[in-house]
Amino acid sequence: MNKVDQLFLKSALKNGLLDEAGVKAIAAEIQNDNGDASRHAVALDLLTQDQSNRLISGIEAKLPPEGIPGFEILDPIGRGATSTVWKAKQESLGKVVALKVFSSTVTNTTRPEDLITEARNAARLNHPHIVHAIDAGITDGKCWFAMELVEGETLQQKLVRRGSLSERELGELALCITQGLSHAHSAGLLHRDLKPANILISEEGVPKITDLGLALAEEEAGALNSSDRRKGTPLYISPEQALGQDIDARSDLYSLGATLYHCMTGRPPFQGNSNREILQKHVQEQIMPVATLTGVDSPLDEVVEKLLAKAPQQRYQDAEELLTALHLASGSSKEQNSISSPRARKRPARGSRSSGTSRQRKGSGSSQVSTHSKNTLMTKIGIGVGVAISVFMMLSAASKMNQGTPQFDERLDQHRNKIAALKIVERMATAKIDFDRSEALAESHLRSILSQDQDLQVRALKLALPTHGGTRASAKMSIALDNIRVSIVQTRQADGRTVMAEAKLLASDGKLWAAITRLDDRPSSARKDEDLNRDIEILLSNWEEEIDSRFEADRQKVTFHRDRREFVEALALIDEIELYADPDNTSSAVKWRDEIVMARSKLAKEESKKRLVEENRLYLALWTEYREKSLQRDIKGMVSIAVSLDAELMVDDVKTLIETDLLAFGLLDQFIKSALQELREMGQDGKEVTLERVPLEGRNRSRKDRGVVDRIDSESVWLRLSSENAVMPMKISELTDSFLFGLVSQRHGNSSVEYRIPLGLLSMYRGLNDIAQDNFRIAEEKGTRPDTWLQHLQWAKNNVSGY
Repeated sequence: MNKVDQLFLKSALKNGLLDEAGVKAIAAEIQNDNGDASRHAVALDLLTQDQSNRLISGIEAKLPPEGIPGFEILDPIGRGATSTVWKAKQESLGKVVALKVFSSTVTNTTRPEDLITEARNAARLNHPHIVHAIDAGITDGKCWFAMELVEGETLQQKLVRRGSLSERELGELALCITQGLSHAHSAGLLHRDLKPANILISEEGVPKITDLGLALAEEEAGALNSSDRRKGTPLYISPEQALGQDIDARSDLYSLGATLYHCMTGRPPFQGNSNREILQKHVQEQIMPVATLTGVDSPLDEVVEKLLAKAPQQRYQDAEELLTALHLASGSSKEQNSISSPRARKRPARGSRSSGTSRQRKGSGSSQVSTHSKNTLMTKIGIGVGVAISVFMMLSAASKMNQGTPQFDERLDQHRNKIAALKIVERMATAKIDFDRSEALAESHLRSILSQDQDLQVRALKLALPTHGGTRASAKMSIALDNIRVSIVQTRQADGRTVMAEAKLLASDGKLWAAITRLDDRPSSARKDEDLNRDIEILLSNWEEEIDSRFEADRQKVTFHRDRREFVEALALIDEIELYADPDNTSSAVKWRDEIVMARSKLAKEESKKRLVEENRLYLALWTEYREKSLQRDIKGMVSIAVSLDAELMVDDVKTLIETDLLAFGLLDQFIKSALQELREMGQDGKEVTLERVPLEGRNRSRKDRGVVDRIDSESVWLRLSSENAVMPMKISELTDSFLFGLVSQRHGNSSVEYRIPLGLLSMYRGLNDIAQDNFRIAEEKGTRPDTWLQHLQWAKNNVSGY
């Protein structure tokens, strides 16, 4: 038994999903055929497939994968629904990478070649804002994908921590991700699942697009069925994706707009109680304007709201058009400086031209100083000094020509003084530029710090004060630090009675353990108040005793209901236990829940088998009645019998048989109507017909009446007799089969589907299986596929007595 199987059985036993007998049974099966423990647990009905998958996924997330060539596994990074990502060292280059290894529960149900689609998509791209692919492969059934390791966090994690982003951060993010999308779209690739969780932010602040698992070539998008087109994350999906319609690059731009909206407002564009509700809102409802939620107008509001237009033609038509809009919103153009990442870099524009050098960001929260204004001032100073030096050189040359000239030395001193004054101006201007830059950096850094969570502000301000000492902003930092410290102290010393009131409210809602936890976390001020602290300790003692007594009583009730197979009542009690109990008791309740769910599933299987046997018996009884009614050609009676039983059925297989019968009866009814229609048209043309009716009781010869059809109602054919000047009713039910089939043959031909299929069906319900088989075969030879009727006939042969 391998290590995974050992851990699987140990974990199942520890969690109460298996008992000792179950473990031994699975171990015996493994020894017999060397299969894996998870498969045998499901095959023996000891675990459900979901329970087995959860256990395997948990084990694989903790157990470093073995046998992946060329990589040394270091540490786990994260775990998703289908895979675990590990930090690994690429042995050939000594490079640390992120290694995604798909769970065996996924590779067992999906072709491994399909799972590395993400790697193939990433390999087509090479851009600083898209995570690079390094390698991929399938080894011993394990599917893996090595990619660039981005140390940092996802945008989703940052939003959870921060709530929203500053305008500067948002501008950088929008430009970077749009550039990444532009590169992907230029390569003909659609992402289809852009969202905050699929954007990584490195420690240097560089955003990168990741998770190309749903990406595909744009020309392949049209070949998807509507279900595949709907794949994506509901909170960020485009309306056309939600509807299963054709998608293109504009769909990715909508998802980018939804992501930026979340970054600006702290929430996705639409939320709801279910995925269906969220998708409907994407299609039908208008977003709440950004400014309405933030209370502040931003140049990016209009850009984001246009990205979220319902109709693709109302959005930006490609990423390049969006880039132009972002530059305009930030007050620059593609040819001017633009912020594209925390490091200065050049972003290639479409075609052979490239954009100008981007402005450099000096640090977290730093502002960008216009190099244009600086260069202009320095240029003017340089020209002034140059002129002064030129004058000085001219005077020096002239001095040789004017040795001894009166007042020459005096004039030379004056010019030297002017040059010194110009140098002083130059130094003062440079010092002012440096001072203004330092002030701007400090102010920007302060704004960035104050946009963070309060707990992070203290540390950030302490680090920033020495860096920006001597600036006016440093004084503001000192004041902000003092205010934050006071605020934190006040928060930590909140009124203990308020905390106690909150805990009592939780207890009144039945959440006793949450109430205890709330009091245990009470501030230090409450612990110093002896009277208040005594009241709190009394409450804690009472609530703990109530939890113990309630849990013991509920435990007995759960056992009682479980033994009586009252599973609904038992599960309701477990829900209550999880609401009030402590973690240890809650853990026990979770085990009981799994046991009850398994017992309920087993009982449901048993009941389902019993129900199937009973409903099959009831359905078989119908065929005796079908035969009697079919001999009388009483189609309505056959329908009535089938419908009356269908209302009582629950098993899908039996209901399918009834549905097949009703479909057959519909065809027989249509056959009779077709025969009567032919008879009606002959009467309208004035043609004489010879009606053939079944013989009277005790006679063998059929009755024949000749005349012209006058009219036909629901029960009779009214015939104007040729031998008499009278119109007589002839019951439709008395007309012979051969006469009716002759009319259908005359109307459609005796090899037609309209003739052969009804004849075969009527023969089948009368028990004439060979005749039915021959008619279905003739219909098949004429190009029809009577598979349904052949299967139904075979079922009747196998199951109906006397057929």
